[in-house]
Amino acid sequence: MVKTFTKKGGGGGGSSKIRFVMLDAELKDGDITEITQAISNALRQVQPGHRQIAAPVPAEPEAGGNGAGAADEVEHEPGGDEVEEVETAPRTAKGRRRFPIPKAVPDLDLTSGEVGFEAFAKQKGLPEKDLQRYLLVAYWCKKYREIEAVTADHVYTCYRLMGWGTDIRDFAQPLRDLSRLGRGVFKAPSFTINQVGEAIVDKMNAK
Repeated sequence: MVKTFTKKGGGGGGSSKIRFVMLDAELKDGDITEITQAISNALRQVQPGHRQIAAPVPAEPEAGGNGAGAADEVEHEPGGDEVEEVETAPRTAKGRRRFPIPKAVPDLDLTSGEVGFEAFAKQKGLPEKDLQRYLLVAYWCKKYREIEAVTADHVYTCYRLMGWGTDIRDFAQPLRDLSRLGRGVFKAPSFTINQVGEAIVDKMNAK
């Protein structure tokens, strides 16, 4: 006869079991072998009813048993790179704005008459800033060539005569700037100098 007593543990969370095995057999004295065999058979009869808890099976590599799989999922989260491409695409797709390329005015006489442009520029001290040079062109064209409104082409022609740098991205931009500063009026593509702009040129003197 086999009896099992189970007692639940306190703080340990487990349980304790005590199993009593009672064997009743009529055997000859000193027959230890038969007694041992009988005890073994009795214990085998109770083992099928005993539930064994299998040891944890090591997780497969793809299941993330050692933690590497989970790290890979975070590191290579699907769609992570696609978000980067969607955000940067508009910036790379936008092209650089192109501006009209100025051309020399063939019928603009820069040398004859009372004062040629080069001589006039020297009288005014050969200004180095573009806004001053643009005002100089507008003033000279108005006073000595009777051209009220000048364009970027007129300025470009004078720049070439003087050897001033023509690597200006938007050749008409200084004309718009002068208009915002109140030194003339810009109506694309022409700029007309006003009294404020003329006064600035009048105050320019040779260095």
